[in-house]
Amino acid sequence: MALISAVLFGKYQICGILGTGRAGTVFLAVHLELEEYRAIKRVPKSFLNYHRFRKEALVLKELRYPGIPIVYDVEEDEIYSYLIEEYLEGESLFDLVKRQGHLSKELTILYGIQLTNIIHYLHSAGSNPILHLDLQPKNLLLCHDTVKLIDFGLAASLDEANIPGERYGTVGCAAPEQYRKDGILDERTDIYAIGAILHYLYTGTFPSLPYKPDRFMDTGLSSVIKGCIKEEKEERYSSAQELGERLIQLHTMGTAAKDRLQSSSLTIALFGSKSGAGTTHIAVGLSVYLRNQGYPNLFEEKHDSGMGAGLSDYAGVKRDQYGLLRYRSFVWKPFYGQGVKLKDPPVTVRIKDYGNHGERAFSEKSDVVLLVCDGSPWSRIQSEQAASKAVCKGVPYGIVYNHAVLGDKIHLPEGVLASRCFRAPYYPDPFTLNKESEMFYKALTAMILEEKKVIIPGIEKFMDGFKNLVSRFLKEKWKPFRKDTIS
Repeated sequence: MALISAVLFGKYQICGILGTGRAGTVFLAVHLELEEYRAIKRVPKSFLNYHRFRKEALVLKELRYPGIPIVYDVEEDEIYSYLIEEYLEGESLFDLVKRQGHLSKELTILYGIQLTNIIHYLHSAGSNPILHLDLQPKNLLLCHDTVKLIDFGLAASLDEANIPGERYGTVGCAAPEQYRKDGILDERTDIYAIGAILHYLYTGTFPSLPYKPDRFMDTGLSSVIKGCIKEEKEERYSSAQELGERLIQLHTMGTAAKDRLQSSSLTIALFGSKSGAGTTHIAVGLSVYLRNQGYPNLFEEKHDSGMGAGLSDYAGVKRDQYGLLRYRSFVWKPFYGQGVKLKDPPVTVRIKDYGNHGERAFSEKSDVVLLVCDGSPWSRIQSEQAASKAVCKGVPYGIVYNHAVLGDKIHLPEGVLASRCFRAPYYPDPFTLNKESEMFYKALTAMILEEKKVIIPGIEKFMDGFKNLVSRFLKEKWKPFRKDTIS
């Protein structure tokens, strides 16, 4: 490719090709003065649907919203037109579900709220709403837990959308009126597609009419989806704002825990009583659990265990500009060493794995420190010594006993509170949690949030629920903390 390494329009250094297709080529470029990446979409003027490209450029150039890629400029030469826009790093929601399977209810709702906010912005832009008309999982990128809407080739104002002519859409997501030449398109056309996307995220399949939710689906979420996927527009939600408000209601239902990790920063440090205690296993599971509950977080490898690099090779994933990698629902920053300086990613919840380097875990600022002890009988002395040191540090702590035989007593050193001690169940895959491990992480998370009570609004109500949770867990077979097995 002769264009690679060329400089376009005196300021964009071409670095490589991001993708090619019938419409043209997308290049990765660096703005020489600003030292920022840009995506440059090049389309030949001879392209059959060149008018769609021009329309997309004109639509995007007027929009400014976090969930919509920024268009910085439109250029052209004798043969091509160029759209210079924000470079987005991420994967589509379609690829995410295809790779890891359907998402949890919490993540589906979280991404749905972001999508409805974007569509509400489009529908409220000026006196003539902009309809996207091609909402589908492939056109939604997940960039550091932020949903970005792309491909505005079919987008049109309300008036333009109803001009007679050929209509397009994506099978499975397009509303019934898009298949009819005399069908009137309006904001509720996009509402239908949002419902189809929610169904896809939650089940891994696209819905069909007449819509009948599966028995296993959460009744609240299936009711919302049903309110979108109606044959007649008049029976759907009237606006993206109304739909978004309903999703927010679902998001905030239940315990007071739904607000805490969204509004404040939280750093959790983990270290082991010895090498092989299972610190990384527990830390990865905690990260996966929190993300599945709708709490974006970053796992940081703070020692050279080789896990980060090994998982990268196994998954075949590429690092982004922050040095982060993603495997299924797990996002991590491998250990790069002290000499590597990278941009700090925009995350508020961090889980740091220090291996068996306890002093570093305590010396670097964290909100809560979790000690993972090897619960094997032959590691008892090491575990007791590590637990005693954790208490002496005078910082919020929790202790997880791993590899412990059910029924064997765990003796706690003087000063260690049993209410902060947990017996980890056996679960071989930290990326796929079972019911028992989810109960364990739910109790562990409740303890962590108790330590954050100084900055958590409404903690009194939450603590009542926490106490009930503890009481309930005392009756479970595996006993996360239990008087007759932890003493």
